[in-house]
Amino acid sequence: MKQDTYHCVLTMQKTTHGETALGTFSDTINPAPGMTRTDIFNLAITQLTRRQPALTGGAVLFFALDKNEI
Repeated sequence: MKQDTYHCVLTMQKTTHGETALGTFSDTINPAPGMTRTDIFNLAITQLTRRQPALTGGAVLFFALDKNEI
């Protein structure tokens, strides 16, 4: 059975000492069986903060997770 593919977008912001870091994660995800929306949300945060460590502990401004089909 084919697993659905999802498009995930997550934007975060963090302001520290008068400087603001802002970043967006956008990618397609093929969730493993049993994965939840929360699992994917946390995965997106982890991926983004690995790429942009300045966002660690920041606020999530936007999160979307939809099937990657038209």
